[in-house]
Amino acid sequence: MQTTGRKKLEIIIEATVLRRVEQFLDEAGVRGWTVLPSIEGHGSHGDWSSGDFTPGQERRLIVAVATSDVAQRALDRLASFFADYPGIVFLSDVEVLRPERF
Repeated sequence: MQTTGRKKLEIIIEATVLRRVEQFLDEAGVRGWTVLPSIEGHGSHGDWSSGDFTPGQERRLIVAVATSDVAQRALDRLASFFADYPGIVFLSDVEVLRPERF
C-alpha cells in the first residue's frame, strides 16, 4: 500500500460563519471537507458545551485534506478572517490513499 503526503486542516468556528469559511476553502482550491458539530471542549475561557450557547453561537469543526499549496492558500485567507472573528485552525501532515482526490 503506497500513501502520499498531504496537509490536514482542522478549523473550529462559530456556526454563523460556517458558509463564509467554506467559501474561503472553495476559493483556495480545497476539493472537499467534512463539517461536524463541536459538542464540548475547554479553552482559554474555560469549559464549554453546546448547550451553553444560543444556536448561532454553536461551534463547528471542519476537516479538510489538501496539497501543501492549496492548504497554504486556505491558511492565508483564514489568517486575515480570524483577525476579526474567533476560531482555531490546526494544520498537520497526513498520509492518504488515492491522492488524486485531494
